Amino acid sequence: MAPLNQMTPIRFATAIRQFSKERGGMERTLVGLCNRMAEEGFEVHVYAERWTEENPKIHLHPVRTIPFPKSLRVLSFAVRATRAIEKGNYPLSLGVGHTLRADVFQPHGGVHWAWFWRSLEAYDDRALWILRFLGRILSPAQWVSGWIEGAPCRQKEPPRIIAISDMVKEDMIRWYAIPEEKVAVIYNGVDLERFHPRNRRHREEIRKRHGIGDEFVLLFVSNNFRMRGLRHLLGALQDIKRETFPPFRLIILGRDRKEPYLRLAKRFGLFREVVFVGATEEPEKYYGAADLFIHPSFYDACSLALLEALASGLPVITTAWTGASGILNHEKEGWVIDHPADRKALKSAIAYFVDENNRHRASQLARRKAEAYSEQESYGKVIRVIQETLENNRSLPGSPALCLSRLNGMGKSVTKVSDDG
Repeated sequence: MAPLNQMTPIRFATAIRQFSKERGGMERTLVGLCNRMAEEGFEVHVYAERWTEENPKIHLHPVRTIPFPKSLRVLSFAVRATRAIEKGNYPLSLGVGHTLRADVFQPHGGVHWAWFWRSLEAYDDRALWILRFLGRILSPAQWVSGWIEGAPCRQKEPPRIIAISDMVKEDMIRWYAIPEEKVAVIYNGVDLERFHPRNRRHREEIRKRHGIGDEFVLLFVSNNFRMRGLRHLLGALQDIKRETFPPFRLIILGRDRKEPYLRLAKRFGLFREVVFVGATEEPEKYYGAADLFIHPSFYDACSLALLEALASGLPVITTAWTGASGILNHEKEGWVIDHPADRKALKSAIAYFVDENNRHRASQLARRKAEAYSEQESYGKVIRVIQETLENNRSLPGSPALCLSRLNGMGKSVTKVSDDG
């Protein structure tokens, strides 16, 4: 995409409670997009409660919230950020689920109500399922979050939707009755330089750090162990250990509480096999040290960790309830099971990739697949949708884009971003 004319920057706004690439996939992706847009010549404004990013090309605006309870904090941010963006008279705004209105809407967390129901599947104990269901039904924060997310879709003129996977597109159409032609599917992108097969040079370093030798290493990455199916993975590994199977280790990266799963691993006879690392600033080294990435998630809009694994040349095992599974070819660069709790299917998938020939072939295909989903390519596609939406808005009566020249002294027209890559 050709850079924008630097003499006529297009003012653009978005809002997120925490603008920090250290927080999670949604935050990291939005930070990257804003940095890219600033480099392309957009005048980028971000409204946030907190931030750690300090790019001088990005204008950061604090949004004060009501701190307690959580429902009021979420609602007050949405209301105040929306008002501030409207007051700023921006030609175009991007919503990620934290504002009540948007011209382009990209819900990085997927669809709240789809998550609500599918995530309950992670509670296989009936009594616990009922307790969790009642807790959510009675939680104001759940209703507020769902209402805020759906607000842009209730606009008189629905926004242009960017779904980060085909699964999210289907959920948007089902839950919000969005016309299919309003939805563009743009998968998340991955940093192909940071996550690369050459990180295998760290294999010995990481394995030695955690007392691992030549064992077969599975890697699990998540900050929500229950939602990502760790309990069922441990169950499958319990079955595997009972059979003739090469020695293995499971490395677990993430900030979630490990104590319940340590007890479970001990009960399953896996205490020695499981290694909890916690959070790390060098996940790329762990991808390089592993043989297989496993992500048996109950709901994940488009897992960045899964894309990072592919880019690192790791075969992946995941579920049909993970949006990123939509790019995988079964038994090629990965294996997709129907349900996270299907331990027999998990065991079969793991056994398939223990075979060195299958694993080597899948490793090459994994990297090739990831190269079609680069971070920069994904950002470029999002910017094209933003530009197209801005151009379309120019023809609407009363559109902010029609006021662009008066608001910003930008002359009589908006410079169009080229569609060329």
